[in-house]
Amino acid sequence: MKILIADDEMVGRRVLAKQLEGWGHEVLIAKDGQEAFELFQKHNARMVITDWMMPNLDGPGLCAKIRESETEGEDLCFVILLTSKESSEDLACGMEAGANDFITKPFHPLELKARMANGERILTLQGELQRQKDEATHLARTDALTQLMNRRAMLDTMRLDEDRMRRERRPQGMIMIDIDHFKAVNDNYGHGVGDMVLKGAAECFAATIRGGDYVGRWGGEEFLIALPGADIIQCAEVAERCRRQLASMRFTTDHGQTLQVTASFGTASAEGSERADLLDLVEQADRALYWAKDSGRDRVKIYVASADPNRK
Repeated sequence: MKILIADDEMVGRRVLAKQLEGWGHEVLIAKDGQEAFELFQKHNARMVITDWMMPNLDGPGLCAKIRESETEGEDLCFVILLTSKESSEDLACGMEAGANDFITKPFHPLELKARMANGERILTLQGELQRQKDEATHLARTDALTQLMNRRAMLDTMRLDEDRMRRERRPQGMIMIDIDHFKAVNDNYGHGVGDMVLKGAAECFAATIRGGDYVGRWGGEEFLIALPGADIIQCAEVAERCRRQLASMRFTTDHGQTLQVTASFGTASAEGSERADLLDLVEQADRALYWAKDSGRDRVKIYVASADPNRK
């Protein structure tokens, strides 16, 4: 484990470093709290053993700066304060600053080793809890079949992009996609083949979009591509590439049957001070999609406000 020592006493920090290295740890050494904090930021030590009294920045001050620098989702650092202070008020001050444990000087190496072992167990538990939390967050935002973002994740991400595009005065594009005759695929070949088609389409769209664009499963056989900074022409170009790529693919069933599928695409883009908001933009792309369906499927349609009979 990588351990950072902070101590202004040269002999003390050298003895401690030698002891820790003998136990198999990688050791970083700082002569005061400020240097220790700089090393912590650079090397991301998992454990810090710091003296209380130091120039420039003392032990509790170092603890506080470490805790301020940590963000949610990081593996937290375990901090042990070395101190000759024994009053309850002093210990409470150190805990409030962010220390995890104390060792009173002078201490026996076995006591330090035991405290460090406890710290390692706590760090391991924290890491496992964070892993489980990250996994749960991923599952909540990911479509289980296609591994694309689900509708919730798409909306959250698109809202962030909407704010950014407004600030930067750039357009925001959208492509709504629907697999043509998908019900017939499930009816004629079974839902297993239908799932294969959805996964293949997802891979196709993810591989064909531009860098910075992202695609999610909107629901059923519908997909949505968000294109930050794309005007309507760029949206149509990306949609046409995706349409051609999907149409060129062939799916083989377990019985050796070859299947070709197509999709219909509706595109919309918002720009300017009077631009449509996010949900209106999605609705516009959805209307253009149905124009593509009504026109014979396997094609791209652009949303044009003047051609929308439902426009308010």
